[in-house]
Order: sequence, then structure tokens, then C-alpha cells
Amino acid sequence: MDVRVRLMVITLSAFALATLTVTQTASAAVTNVPGLWSSTFTAAQTDCGIFSRDTNNFCWTEGGDGNLAGPGVELGVKFTSSQSMNITGVRFYRVSPGTVTGHLWDGAGGEPLATGTFSGSDTHSWQDLMFNPAVPIQAGHTYVASYHVPDTQYALQYDFFAASGYTVGPITALSSPDSSGNGVYCYDNDPTNCAAFPVNTFRDTNYWVTPLWEYNFAGFFQPVDNAPTLNVAKAGSAIPVKFSLGGNQGLDIFRTGYPRVSTVSCSPSAPEDVIETTVMAGGNSLQYDATANQYSFVWKTSSNWAGTCAKFDLGLNDGSTHSFLVEFKK
Repeated sequence: MDVRVRLMVITLSAFALATLTVTQTASAAVTNVPGLWSSTFTAAQTDCGIFSRDTNNFCWTEGGDGNLAGPGVELGVKFTSSQSMNITGVRFYRVSPGTVTGHLWDGAGGEPLATGTFSGSDTHSWQDLMFNPAVPIQAGHTYVASYHVPDTQYALQYDFFAASGYTVGPITALSSPDSSGNGVYCYDNDPTNCAAFPVNTFRDTNYWVTPLWEYNFAGFFQPVDNAPTLNVAKAGSAIPVKFSLGGNQGLDIFRTGYPRVSTVSCSPSAPEDVIETTVMAGGNSLQYDATANQYSFVWKTSSNWAGTCAKFDLGLNDGSTHSFLVEFKK
């Protein structure tokens, strides 16, 4: 922005988008929720122009950026996904002590797809706003994650998107050449250039805001029953654990140390269902079936587990964990 602007256990190896409004309170950033920048990220020292630098090396508009089109401003980032995903919220680097709202938009504009409110804090830190429910997005489509500050105090880095985008996992914050400008903003009183949806750009600036995401996990499929049902299986059998993530996300989908199994107490009151379909397998393995649009992880159990109950945890690299219960019999 110019002078106008002046200016964020056992370890096994192994669209139709509806508009919704969410009134949620933000929390301190959750470290295991994937975003373009983690909740522990600190900035490299760059040219802050006329603005200040905080103790985490973020340039910020201390006291406001001086733009008369304020008093507030919406600041965002354009992004796309290589896969169909769920957007679970927005993370941004907070420097404003005022009430901050977060938004997810379709890249074409219109009403926000999701909205929420961050609680006030004068601490320079990352904060997360989680949407409930999450918002499904389409692969290859452009969206905008943004936040609104009431006092034009925000973090920034000039020229961040000038030559290239920034990719983490399936999400890419687009370069300015690929998006007709990235690092977008809209002042409260600038009706000539924008209403509320941020469309203006200046110096390809990063305002340190990121969408948060997860796979579109739809539950486990047969022969496994979802909780609270207690699956009953023969100890030593190989169980096909089938699930969908909304498309082919590749085979590198597990977090380190997952899937994993832990022993739990058997519940005598839980509804039971026998796993009747098992497979032949020499060990654990993961495959994707494009026809069924399903993953299948073959879980080779141990004959030594007879008489015990276990919880199977499917930990994905989007930070989510999905579980089911099994009772093993001889």
C-alpha cells in the first residue's frame, strides 16, 4: 500500500458451497493444525519501510498505518488447493488489541463462506479461529482467507508474493503474477475500490494470514464400524481399514507414528458388530482405489491380542485423528 495505505502403545509402520456464518471465539494457535505458517513461525528480517519491527521480526503498523480510508481494514491472501479439502479456520499473526474477525471467501467475492471472531489480545502472537462446521473447498479454485482489524494495526512483509507463491501440503498462496496480485486488502471507507471483500493490492504484501485445513474424512467404511460400536475380530487376522478423504491425496497421508494401536478397557455395554471380512496379508500396507474413491489400509493384528480390546488411531498429516474400537477373540 502507498501513502494511502502505508503500509499476516503400539506403533504400526506403515460442490456446492453453502454460505454459513459462525460466531466462534479464537484461541491461542493450535500447533498441530496445518496452515501455511505454523503457530511458532517467526519472520526473517526484511525492509519494514516506515513501520516498526516487533520482537519476532514481524514488521507491523504500530499505532495504525495512517490511511484516512480507515478506521479499519480487511487483509487477506488468495490461495488454491491441489485437492478437495475442508477449511477448518483461519490463523493470523495478531498485533492489534482490538476485536478482530476472520473470514473465508470464494475468490469471486460475494458473501463470506464462513465468519468468526477472535478475542481481544495485545500479545504479538499467532491466533487460530476454528469454523464449526468446516467449509469444503474444491481443488483448483481460488479462495481468500482474511481478517479485519478495527485500527489498521497489522503485520506485513513487502514483496512476499512478487515472484513466487508459497506452498505447504495441498495449499498454495498464489504468486501475484498468477493471481492478478496477492496480498489483498479493503479499507472500511473505500467504496470506490471495494465494499468488504478484499481486492486491492500493494507491493505483493503478505499480511500473515493463512487458512487452516483438513482432509474431507467421511468415516470408516465396512467391514469396520465407527464408534461407539465395538468391532469384534479374530486376533491375528488382517483387517481392511477403508476410508475416504474426498479424493486421491496420495499415499503420504499419515502423521509420523501412525496408524497406531493402544490397549483400552473393554466396555460390556457397547454395541458390538463382528468384522466378517478379512484379507490375506504379510504386513501392514496402504492402497488407494480410484474406482471406489477409497483408501484401504491393511491392518495385520497379532494372535497375542486375544482377550483384549484396542483403539485403532488413524493419524493424518492434516493434524486430525480418527479412531475405532476392536475386541479381539481367539
